[in-house]
Amino acid sequence: MKNFLIIIFLLSVLGITLLYHEKIATYIIDNFIYRKTIVINEPNEYKRNYDFLYVQQTNDFYPKNIQDVYNIFYTILNNGWTNFAFFCDDSYTSCLTDIDNLTKNSDILSDINNFVPVFNTFDKISVYTNNFGKINVDVTYAYNETEINAINKKLDEFIKNNIKDYMQVEDKIRLFHDYVVENAEYDTERAELIEQHLDDSNSLYESHIAYGPLLQGYAICGGYSDAMALFLDRIGVINYKIATDNHIWNLVKINDKWYHLDLTWDDPVLSNGENIIMHNFFMITTEELEEINTGQHDYPKNIYLEAQ
Repeated sequence: MKNFLIIIFLLSVLGITLLYHEKIATYIIDNFIYRKTIVINEPNEYKRNYDFLYVQQTNDFYPKNIQDVYNIFYTILNNGWTNFAFFCDDSYTSCLTDIDNLTKNSDILSDINNFVPVFNTFDKISVYTNNFGKINVDVTYAYNETEINAINKKLDEFIKNNIKDYMQVEDKIRLFHDYVVENAEYDTERAELIEQHLDDSNSLYESHIAYGPLLQGYAICGGYSDAMALFLDRIGVINYKIATDNHIWNLVKINDKWYHLDLTWDDPVLSNGENIIMHNFFMITTEELEEINTGQHDYPKNIYLEAQ
């Protein structure tokens, strides 16, 4: 009788194991062999403490849909993390496929990058996945420590010498706008290389980032917009960058309204070499921007939603 009961018990265990083998295996792997542990590090000093319509900061690192994935990538960058690992939720069956497609589509990652504080923007993102639903993200940032220190010093000098507490926000922005336009010229050499899809890594100036206009006196649209975004963050103005296929500029929130700000187009290249300051693209509405219609400001409206 005792042996019979043992046999019945073992057969029951075997039956349950066969019936629920996938769930049992998953439980053992998740809790004993391959733990799904999320390690959260402190954000760096440049983190933005506000969200946008397209991407938001998240504390949930088990994505259940593609929007959750976007939010996780935004959170990684916004916090300035150099590496991070998260896991697909079991209900999200297309998770690894979606992430693979995302990493192959540089446009989406570049759009997410435009909502990130400048010093936390990436130059390169490497993503590795495995069959257990783990995603490892390694980030190489666009600015190194030497560049950050030099830019911060220049911003400190400008703010100390020009910005007063009693000034209106728009006046502060205009001062910096005019300072950058007056002290930097458009880097036509680098711009032509980029336009022709040629290697621009050996260009004379770092004109594609804020170091160019602030420290070297040369800029293309990426340098102009980065410099302005850094200043806007310094004075506490909510902002992000808008990008098209061949241009980038700033979007700024003042008194609960959003305005476009394009230093590149306010710093024209004149044939006689004259350096002038324009304000055609200084704090203008989307309606005003569309009336000007340069052809380079047709941005994807499903991404930069605040501009609507």
